[in-house]
Amino acid sequence: MTYIKKIILHNFKRFVHLEVETSDDMNIFVGDNESGKSSILQAIDLTARGSRFRVEELGLERLFNANTISEFMEGDRNMLNLPEMYVELYINSCDNPQLNGCNNSKDIESFGIRMSCHPNASYSKQISQIISHEDAIFPLEFYTIDFETFDGTPYNGYTKYIKSIFIDNSQIGNPHAMREYVHKIYMAKVNENDRINNKHAYHSTKRKFQKESLAKFNAGIEPYKFCIKDSSDGNIETDINLEENNVAIENKGTGRQCFIKTQLALNTSVNDIDVVLIEEPETHLSYLNMLKLIELIKGSQNRQLFISTHSDLISTRINLKKCILLNSSGTTPTSLSGISDDTAKFFMKAPDNNMLQFVLSNKVILVEGDAEFILMEAMYKRVTQKELSKSGIGVIAVDGKCFKRYFEISKLLGIKVAVITDNDTNYKDNINGIYNDCVTNNIQVFSDTDNQRYTFEVCIYDDNKELLDNEFSNLKRNTTLQFMLANKAETAYRILIKHADKLNVPQYIQNAIKWIDA
Repeated sequence: MTYIKKIILHNFKRFVHLEVETSDDMNIFVGDNESGKSSILQAIDLTARGSRFRVEELGLERLFNANTISEFMEGDRNMLNLPEMYVELYINSCDNPQLNGCNNSKDIESFGIRMSCHPNASYSKQISQIISHEDAIFPLEFYTIDFETFDGTPYNGYTKYIKSIFIDNSQIGNPHAMREYVHKIYMAKVNENDRINNKHAYHSTKRKFQKESLAKFNAGIEPYKFCIKDSSDGNIETDINLEENNVAIENKGTGRQCFIKTQLALNTSVNDIDVVLIEEPETHLSYLNMLKLIELIKGSQNRQLFISTHSDLISTRINLKKCILLNSSGTTPTSLSGISDDTAKFFMKAPDNNMLQFVLSNKVILVEGDAEFILMEAMYKRVTQKELSKSGIGVIAVDGKCFKRYFEISKLLGIKVAVITDNDTNYKDNINGIYNDCVTNNIQVFSDTDNQRYTFEVCIYDDNKELLDNEFSNLKRNTTLQFMLANKAETAYRILIKHADKLNVPQYIQNAIKWIDA
């Protein structure tokens, strides 16, 4: 099995330079919008397919890092400093000596392939003249695109060394993308000898149709006659399609198309695929179908998978340890492979864990219940006179027994975490006893120290008695506090809607907000 060990991107789209070590089975890229998840998958796809035409079709101006071009044009424009773009895929050891060599940016002996885009030396004079003009534009039209192995051997779409397939769910409904996908599945499923025989049989059938069916319509148009096109635009490898239950898959719903395309790419009977690239597999899928897709992906064998996602389900239920985090403000990826197996398994089973929100935040407030979550924005504004939505601080409601699971990931990623929790009538045992060994410069736990103020509703009521007694004065059988304890989310919502600007925030929550905001 051929698989990618490391990816290097240089001046490719948003990345000035990026190096990612990859797992031989599953790699899940998660990150903010514009963090580069899709760019990594596209870089792998372009380099593996070895198609100069595809690069030119996309446009070098869209692939070359814009900041690098701007810096060059705003600098001294020295010909010797013209930037280069390249993508390198380092692969596992194999029997092909053409893949082994030092033709890579590390100048080390390794197996791999690379795509590079660099100035064409034959046009040095023209390039020099162009960039010398004050109002010149960057001379991308004088750049050349090369595909080479690490021993310097050129390759192209006919001599691929990594067999890949790219499932881009954003292209669902695009006829060209569908035809390309079907073609790749056909090429992977049918060996070369059978493909040649199929071409011959298909050509013969077209000739037979022309001779037996079209010939009778030629009378009266001599010397002209009807015929079937005989070109590369009309052969078995372009005309062939896929059906499910006699319905072409492009006529299926978008969700079903996504599922079928992934299922076929992972099918072990389709042998000639090394790498499967899946762009946001959750797109167009219902919750239940996403669960089915996750099980399908988890059961994949003899394939290396690269997945980009915004989905908590995809990232946690497949395997959190396989996640590679990307942030839009930086280019250094962070792997979650260091978390414990036990924590990874926990998040596979935990419902609504908001893991992506957590790992993509710099600061997070973890609260124990829905009531705290509902009122947190109002309480934050009362304490800081700022909007929580503009603070960059995330708020996540978590079962109190799960806080330590988040701490493990916080320590790995350096996320600042404030926990707001109840003391449950015993501050010494339930707070100090449980969390003392967890507290760090980046992790703090906040709870009321008075055991009589044992839960959030008691604290809110004690600090806002007159306000809340007036709000709930029409209660017939319950006291205000009893009603609040029995209807936590509902009372929090009523407080938020009617009294957010007058609410007295309990001191322990004030302390948490001030600490996380610092």
